[in-house]
Amino acid sequence: MHRFFVTPEMIDKDRVIIKGGDVNHIRKVLRLSVGDKITILDGTGDEYLVELNRVTKNEVIGDIVKREKKDTGTLIRIVIGQGIPKGDKMDIIIQKATELGVSVLVPIKTERMIVRIESQQGAKKIERWRRIAREAARQSVRRTIPEISEEIIDLQRFCTLYHRCNLKLILWEEEKEKGLREVLNRDSISIPMDIAVIIGPEGGFSKEEIKIAKEFGFIPTGLGSNILRTETVALTILSIIQFRFGNIG
Repeated sequence: MHRFFVTPEMIDKDRVIIKGGDVNHIRKVLRLSVGDKITILDGTGDEYLVELNRVTKNEVIGDIVKREKKDTGTLIRIVIGQGIPKGDKMDIIIQKATELGVSVLVPIKTERMIVRIESQQGAKKIERWRRIAREAARQSVRRTIPEISEEIIDLQRFCTLYHRCNLKLILWEEEKEKGLREVLNRDSISIPMDIAVIIGPEGGFSKEEIKIAKEFGFIPTGLGSNILRTETVALTILSIIQFRFGNIG
């Protein structure tokens, strides 16, 4: 069944009013009409079975046939602070991280960041990244859309915002003593509810940035002897964390 995300304000008691780009997709691409059923998600985890009762060029209205409340289980919350890479690599990171269950993705500025983004340009990029996350969530049959930070922030600001997470990691290729396997298998770590991971851009982190992260309780750790591309790191760490603590495997 076709699935669409809507904002909570589009849900009015027992009906759903869809506006925007999805209207054209419903009418012209899928050619759905009155009486057809679709699945609606509100982005917070709640799901609705909806029967269409009006389809126009400006809006689609449907009656809610069935509601299913979100799962209140103890799935972990994973926050990724991603140093912005060059080109379209961030698009790939957001798409695949959404598929792998990231909860929050925060683009961060770092010392060795190759690209330079002005504030107006940054707002457009964030809008684009949110569209990518929304579409990836729909395609991967997620009930929730990962949160993309409203702005690009620096590393210290990220550490300040997420220093209360149960497990905090900063991935650093120069860390040779503490590998990820050792860190995740410590007796003191059971099932952390909130995990924050900082990933650098192509140039990695400076020693000063590692020092800042450590002051906030982030543990520098490596992923082994191979040097991975920044877009590979995010997917690797998410897969490992989900296998160790989450819903993979």
